[in-house]
Amino acid sequence: MKKILLALLLISNQCLAQTFDQIKPELIIIARDTFGIPSIIAKTDAEVAYGLAWAHAEDDFQHIQHNLLAARGRLGEVLGKDGLLFDFALQFFGIDTFVKNRFEADISYDFKKVLNGYVQGLNAYAYEHPKEVLLPNALPFTEVDVISGYVLTLTLMSGAGMTLKSIKENRIEDFFAPNDQGSNAIAIAPSRTIDDKAWLLINSHQPIEGRFAWYETTVHSDEGWNITGGLFPGGTTIFVGSNQHLGWAHTNNFHNFGDVYQIKTKKGNKKKYLLDDEWHHFQFKTIRLKIKLGKLILPIKKKTPVSIHGPVFKTKHGWYALKFPSHNDLRSAEQWYRMNKSNNFEEFENAINMHALPMFNIIYADIDGNIFFQSGGKIPNRDTTLSWKQPLNGSNSRYLWKEILPISKMPSILNPECGYVFNANQTPLHASGESCNWKGNFIGMQLFDYNRGERISQLLSKKNDRFEWTDFLSIKFDKQYSTDGSYAKNFNSAFSLDEKKFPKLADAIQLLKKWDKNGTSSSNGASLAMVFHDILMKKSKGPFALLMIQKQSLSEKDAVWALSKSKRFLIKHYRRLDVPLGEIQRHIRGNINIPANGLREVCRAADSKLYDKRKGIYRITSGDGYIQMTKFGQNNIEIYAINAYGASAKPESSHYTDQMKMFQEEKFRKVYLDKDSILKKAVQIYHPINLKN
Repeated sequence: MKKILLALLLISNQCLAQTFDQIKPELIIIARDTFGIPSIIAKTDAEVAYGLAWAHAEDDFQHIQHNLLAARGRLGEVLGKDGLLFDFALQFFGIDTFVKNRFEADISYDFKKVLNGYVQGLNAYAYEHPKEVLLPNALPFTEVDVISGYVLTLTLMSGAGMTLKSIKENRIEDFFAPNDQGSNAIAIAPSRTIDDKAWLLINSHQPIEGRFAWYETTVHSDEGWNITGGLFPGGTTIFVGSNQHLGWAHTNNFHNFGDVYQIKTKKGNKKKYLLDDEWHHFQFKTIRLKIKLGKLILPIKKKTPVSIHGPVFKTKHGWYALKFPSHNDLRSAEQWYRMNKSNNFEEFENAINMHALPMFNIIYADIDGNIFFQSGGKIPNRDTTLSWKQPLNGSNSRYLWKEILPISKMPSILNPECGYVFNANQTPLHASGESCNWKGNFIGMQLFDYNRGERISQLLSKKNDRFEWTDFLSIKFDKQYSTDGSYAKNFNSAFSLDEKKFPKLADAIQLLKKWDKNGTSSSNGASLAMVFHDILMKKSKGPFALLMIQKQSLSEKDAVWALSKSKRFLIKHYRRLDVPLGEIQRHIRGNINIPANGLREVCRAADSKLYDKRKGIYRITSGDGYIQMTKFGQNNIEIYAINAYGASAKPESSHYTDQMKMFQEEKFRKVYLDKDSILKKAVQIYHPINLKN
């Protein structure tokens, strides 16, 4: 196998050398601290990218490969059915051909050098570690693979993935429903902080392991790429983080980033569809997939219609076309690179004005005291005289928008008098103090709120004087459901049940009523609520957040049904109702199994799944993961960070679980940006070369 890999990589490297110089790994430094977190130090950005690829592969080559194989349409050959959706989406939306056709024209030369450095490092690691390679005949990875991975992931995240699911399940009314990933982010101006510095909270909620879990690193080049933060497997730059001048967080926004059209086909002739009283011919494309079934790799071929609206997804419920702008721009990775290297707000604004990211809110702070909020993305510029309730009438061409909303029309707030901006996936209309919020509207704007945004708003607004750092920490780790927000409103039926009307549930009803709606690990009521939430979420077949924004509040009938099941669950597994949350909800990995506090949709976000059915143990799988909190001062920057597990995804590593206890104790590590401090505190310094040779 190693000889095959060598031959493939030699061919690849010869092709790369025609345009870019071969990188010398001995010029690159990887410095790991006591927690195994790597800092990459080199002269050029391309060399740093090489080192980043190598270091990340050392810690999690498996999931890097998963994302890049999805970008090749070959994940089904490794993961079977679980990978097939990504392979299908790549071809269904035409991402594979689009990126290949536009790569040379749309990506700048200097960023191509960074991409080239990254794939050189990744392919070198693959060659030196052939036993870790999942599909040898998929090598070498290319710059086009990396960019295709960005476009595919962001297309699915910005609504297209949920759309395909809702069409398949005949739930298009839930098309714009949020997914189960959220985030918290806050920026506070120097005028409101005790130390006259701008403060930033970066707290994105992702799965805490796997293909879309946060990986922490610091990069340092002599060309000015100097930043620390988080990225996903296969990422070539920092996605959220802080450099020596500024920092930013992302949170998911849920504007209507695309549309679904119901297509009317001609009776007896499925090759035609109706548009403006005329029948038009579909174009057809063949999607070719492969799926792993046991030891077999089986081919799948699917013929897909394409209309003027976009590709058509066929179901027994009807034919639906999807039109999203997200997969028609391949510059998202480069925009993040420009954001990474920005030295001030003007440069950062120029970077985000590339308008290449298809979604995300941005919360920003810098050493000059600026704070900033923007709710961005690629949003169709829709005709305001039409109703845009999904699915749309595919026979009416007036619904075929041609442009996206200009970035100047999107919600933004710069340096508000209130002294803070924040977002926790709520509407952008509520992103600062009441008098400082953005005023505006557009078709498809997200209008709903969640508990986290409501709680952060309450906690920030009630503070009249300057914030202490302890105030900032207490907001971040708040575990409370608001008593007068979306949670209280939509779950009111459960907290107002009559014990006399339901005597068999009297003890459970009383426990819920006594519960202070706080998700501390010692709370008995929180355990009952957590199981109650899980049962309702499974019934709805949707994310928990959907239960807080649906039009109809929880009915008494459903509340009684779910509470009955919750009581039976606790009695069966624990023989009592008053179980502390930390006994049933655990933070588990390797040989570490510790109590976990927090709940779904509180600021200390903890999304758990039933892990041990026999014992009735829930395990945290997403929510709070990588957290960074930064103070930006003119003379110095203080950066603190923590991650849910550790730097390595490999069970044999000592860094597989070494941050878990600190994470649950809500403690942080101090992070350094300057090269001297990084090298001084490193416990391992080496080059990206096979140390065994």
